[in-house]
Amino acid sequence: MNKLNILLFLTLVVVLTSCDKTYKYVEKVSEESILGGTVIKEKDETIIMAKDDSTAYLEAFRKFCISVKVKKYMDKSMGKTYSTPISFKLLNDKGEDITSTTLFASRTKREKEIEERIFSMKNSVQDAVDNNRKERIEEFKKTAKIDSAKIKELKKFFRIKKDEFSTTGKTWYTPKSAPRYTNRNGLYCYFQTENGIPSNFRFRMQYYSDDWLFFSKVQFSIDGKAYEYVPMDTETDNGDGGRIWEWFDESVSESDKELINALANAKSAKMKLIGRQYFDIKNITQEQIKSIKRTLELYQAMGGK
Repeated sequence: MNKLNILLFLTLVVVLTSCDKTYKYVEKVSEESILGGTVIKEKDETIIMAKDDSTAYLEAFRKFCISVKVKKYMDKSMGKTYSTPISFKLLNDKGEDITSTTLFASRTKREKEIEERIFSMKNSVQDAVDNNRKERIEEFKKTAKIDSAKIKELKKFFRIKKDEFSTTGKTWYTPKSAPRYTNRNGLYCYFQTENGIPSNFRFRMQYYSDDWLFFSKVQFSIDGKAYEYVPMDTETDNGDGGRIWEWFDESVSESDKELINALANAKSAKMKLIGRQYFDIKNITQEQIKSIKRTLELYQAMGGK
């Protein structure tokens, strides 16, 4: 064998012995179903390139630890996530599951090292949330137009309840004229503040009667002009010797602003609750109109937009 052939042979041996193998990482998760309950499913497989089974296994284990850590990050920062990592499997190039059969002397030690490294990492999601919150507070302080005199004038009309478990000082402002319980007729707005910033301006209507309507739409006649409101969701309950109550409680969107402003400034108004087979028409009282107007004014006086 001449020198050129020997050189080519040695190069080929080096290439063949240094080539990484292809593995597939498959993660099993538990996800909340839109129909209720949970479903167990496998996520799309991810390719891992490694020189041998043990190296591929450690990379798969690292990926799974990251998924578990991200889940914890999201739960803490966002309150809730809908997918929970359960386990993983590692498939070789023949499609065989080698997760349990890949054994090597330092496996337990290396797993522990990976866990300690991954789970000691800072919560970058929480950092981003905290930084965004700080920026919003600073921007609010710079741009918000606060009317202290108006706030003082209006606060006496509201029940103010601070959430004692909130780390952001969440506080709810609800009109004193609003029903305290659901088994009463009512129409009103309320809102919250967090870190002193008004947000989550809400619209609530509750219907209390002897017969079910199962309403899905509310039509308003305000100073002779017609409006329509379709709630995203309505809830129902019953009791009080056969009495029923139905209600919605929703955050006001951009498309609802015209209706809320019209109610706040109405001279006269009434609403028609459209049910499955029947409807019911109710007058909106002057006290309800004043309550909505005060709520909107207090929200704006505190800097709400």
